[in-house]
Amino acid sequence: MQYISTRGEAPLRTFRDIIFEGYAPDGGLYVPAEFPKIDLQTLKTWKGMSYSALAVEVLHLFAQSMPRPEFWRICSDAYQPSNFPHCRTPFGAEEVTPIKWLHDQVGLLELSNGPTMAFDDLAMQFLSRLFDKFHESGRTLTLLGATTGDMGAAAEAAFGGHKDIRVVMLSPKGRMSQFQAAQLYSNTDSNVTNIEIDGTFDQCQDIVRSILEDREFSAKLGLGAINSVLWARIAVQIVYYFYGYLRAVDYVGEDVVFAVPGGNFGNAYACWVARKMGLPIMKLIVCTNENDAMDEFLRTGRYCPKPSNETIATSSPSTDISRAASFERFLFDVLGRNGRRVKELLSDLASKGEFTLTPDEFRLVRRSGVVSGSSNHPNRLEVIEQMHIEFDTYIDPHTADALFSGIYLHPVGVKTLCVETAHAVKFPKMVRQATGQIVEPPEDFRDIFERKQVKTELPADEAAVRAEIERLAGAADAG
Repeated sequence: MQYISTRGEAPLRTFRDIIFEGYAPDGGLYVPAEFPKIDLQTLKTWKGMSYSALAVEVLHLFAQSMPRPEFWRICSDAYQPSNFPHCRTPFGAEEVTPIKWLHDQVGLLELSNGPTMAFDDLAMQFLSRLFDKFHESGRTLTLLGATTGDMGAAAEAAFGGHKDIRVVMLSPKGRMSQFQAAQLYSNTDSNVTNIEIDGTFDQCQDIVRSILEDREFSAKLGLGAINSVLWARIAVQIVYYFYGYLRAVDYVGEDVVFAVPGGNFGNAYACWVARKMGLPIMKLIVCTNENDAMDEFLRTGRYCPKPSNETIATSSPSTDISRAASFERFLFDVLGRNGRRVKELLSDLASKGEFTLTPDEFRLVRRSGVVSGSSNHPNRLEVIEQMHIEFDTYIDPHTADALFSGIYLHPVGVKTLCVETAHAVKFPKMVRQATGQIVEPPEDFRDIFERKQVKTELPADEAAVRAEIERLAGAADAG
């Protein structure tokens, strides 16, 4: 299995080469040169597997040159049910990502059972163990990322305290829930640094991208990526689409629909890849909030993300992303893997702030099986209240976005799985506004608001962030 760039001008790489390499030399993102194909007979043999066993089967397809026994040990360790203790029921913990069925064949694929109560745990628990096993000892790697809260906390929990690695995480000031901020900034591991940027997530992400694309600077300081620009993160997320499908269907070959919060598009792209591999997914619903550039693109072919300073602060903050990083991968695939055309469109985006597909190109999007839905604050309140009243279940506002679109857009008679983002406890004000109830945090987070918070405050200025990264590297070397 080899990997190419979405812009078509980078040398071939292996999975091991790009584990923590976010951007190719030509500025593109890595994707497999071709997707592995899974036939129905193989799918039948996978039905009933544990999550860890299925992870080995799926992930090794993308890293065939790496030792399979080592993959088995990593997956077995990462996906022990005891690592995912925050499940809704005692029985669900055995499945890692259980399904809670609602009504009319709509189900909730639970992904928030991990140590930091977010879907990001499923990727980070694997990646930290992969690093420990295959990283060259004695060479420090600094993972630089931007987060709306959950990914950063998951990465810091997974990599905190590990040898030969540092985590530097940028986050937008005032754009997370109180719980998310407390969870992120209370990490006390000596190899973790949180930088609070006075700006939006898009500005944080732009700074991270610009720094990582400076290959000389990145090589000098040993920088790597941790956002969903990493192919390894996408690959790990593919697993729960196969697992959810195999747990949901009455027979292998039955079509399903997935409704996935849009966010940075990595989660949705993982679902798209599962479909390209042969998983019988009738439709992928990409669910957005008031920052609906992706919704407009999938309906019209025009992609016009808001400028960073116009990104709306909503009640589902992890979806407050105007320029989704992994969208480029989908664009590359749907346009016939035409790297030159992708580069042209992204050049238009950089110079004009938007691009529009030709009618023929838009027809490819319409035939792709990917559609969109959008919801707003009152919609989220409605769904959170409905889930509490009808199913005695609390959900977070991002999952409410997925449920709103999934419920209203799913085809009658076809099972639809709505993908969870985070535990409802991270958004107590939203839950209380919708239900009048207070969600009690689990025992290991009862003192979350009493913990000391440590962060470095910086302006939305790349030079300031570069200087801080250099300072951290110098301090580490001196120590």
